[in-house]
Amino acid sequence: MIPTAINIEKLSKVPFFSALSRKQLEQVAQEAEEFGFEANEILRKREDTHNPFWILLYGSWSMRRFLDGVEKPVVYKTDRLGSWHGGISIIDTIAPAEIKATSHSYIMRVSPELMEKWIKEGLPIREHLLKGIGFGGSLLYEHLGSNI
Repeated sequence: MIPTAINIEKLSKVPFFSALSRKQLEQVAQEAEEFGFEANEILRKREDTHNPFWILLYGSWSMRRFLDGVEKPVVYKTDRLGSWHGGISIIDTIAPAEIKATSHSYIMRVSPELMEKWIKEGLPIREHLLKGIGFGGSLLYEHLGSNI
């Protein structure tokens, strides 16, 4: 994991941030952190208790979530920019995650407090977050149901 500078032009093309104004993009670039990861480098270990949001800006990653009492983890792989993981403690309590880059990737790290601040300030990211919560929740629920 190597810290990198956030490129505002590239950031504006990532679906999570594409509705932001130039001023909002500049704010995000100043307040968030971006890191470069190599293929197979782990972003988050299953036992990590620090729970930031991770947002895919470039590259690809895979996530494995582990549900108590279910032998096989939920596995999700994507190269869809704007995909995100973490930040919601109850989901990570229900199904702890391991996340790793599957190719050379640039990934933003945002604390839950900063994400909450952005929402309160009106950055247009709520819809993207809600879609992600719905998708992830459905994925976990379906996996749990198929293993009961």
